[in-house]
Amino acid sequence: MEGMKPVKIFSCADRVDADMITETLHDRGIPAYSESKGSGDYMNIYMGTSMFGNDIYVNEKDADMAKEIVAAMTMPLEEKSDVADADIPARSSDKKIRVVRIISLIAAVVMVIGAVVPSLVNILFGNCY
Repeated sequence: MEGMKPVKIFSCADRVDADMITETLHDRGIPAYSESKGSGDYMNIYMGTSMFGNDIYVNEKDADMAKEIVAAMTMPLEEKSDVADADIPARSSDKKIRVVRIISLIAAVVMVIGAVVPSLVNILFGNCY
């Protein structure tokens, strides 16, 4: 078994991004790890976050494949819209979101009517005891 020759392939703004990328690389069979820049480890312990960022490292032989995966993950939205993804149907989620919004709107209107109508009846007709 040969030793790992680490190569930096990407720099992240924070630890959450670094964890997502390293997990994705692990899922694809590429051993990877992240390392805080500068005194970032101390900042993570003291404040829970670091302004120094993290670097992602992989084995030298996996660097090209890992760079492709990271590039696909970090591609700007404009470029992603041009890429066809056959696994995810584009319209089914839009319809579900539209239905949830309509149901939420109806529920909100019913709640407002339930709260306002008794007050209006009381104002218009006074106390009817």
